[in-house]
Amino acid sequence: MTEEEQVTIVRVRGRLRNITLPPRCPACGGAAGVTLRVERVFVRERRRRGITTDMPRGVTTFHVASINVPFCTACAARHMAERASAEPVPSPLRTTAAMYGIVAGVALVAALIFAIFIWNASAGGWRPTLTFAASIAVGCTVFAVWFAIQAINALRASATLPPTSITAAFDFSDRQVRRFEPEWREYRLRHAGYARMFMQANAARLWDETSPLAMRAARMRRIADSLRVAAAAALIVLFVLLALQAGTP
Repeated sequence: MTEEEQVTIVRVRGRLRNITLPPRCPACGGAAGVTLRVERVFVRERRRRGITTDMPRGVTTFHVASINVPFCTACAARHMAERASAEPVPSPLRTTAAMYGIVAGVALVAALIFAIFIWNASAGGWRPTLTFAASIAVGCTVFAVWFAIQAINALRASATLPPTSITAAFDFSDRQVRRFEPEWREYRLRHAGYARMFMQANAARLWDETSPLAMRAARMRRIADSLRVAAAAALIVLFVLLALQAGTP
């Protein structure tokens, strides 16, 4: 790897569509004239807090992020040639999408069954039983919609092709969001000259963990954690006082 191809990591605040791209090619640094769509697939797994294990927990979701990046004509031609010669690889995400789709279908059928029951039973007047059935129907509907969205996302992720040697010159991470912090991403740029221009174009939104904004967010997180501990202690004290008062004759 030459000096020009040393990967430079740049952190920028804001959404992917709001960043400013230099009018140069990220692969070679030449004048850009052709726009290519750069897509990346990110996997997010919802885990319970405080549990460390090698076993999968929670629900794994897939997200596709994309951005139109200008490249030079020669690099764009190389990208298209690599795409044309690449053999399609079956994606295991289609099985995941089918599983999510089945769960969504089952939840939707359950919601319809409860809806039919409510429709038929409501002729005799509304009863607490119908309120309970309605809450279950709404919950099943929300469950079905959520899993249907995840199935669509998994299908889209399975259809996303891996980067070529050209589009890999402009890489980025999933969005990073911590409490009290703005959204930011890491951009991994292969061409040193392009990386310098990229940093200049986004100088006002560069993210630094030692910046005043990041330090304030860290301070707010510490305050929030302290308040949470204090609130838990206050609830315990209140429970003890109420228990003592209830036991007093």
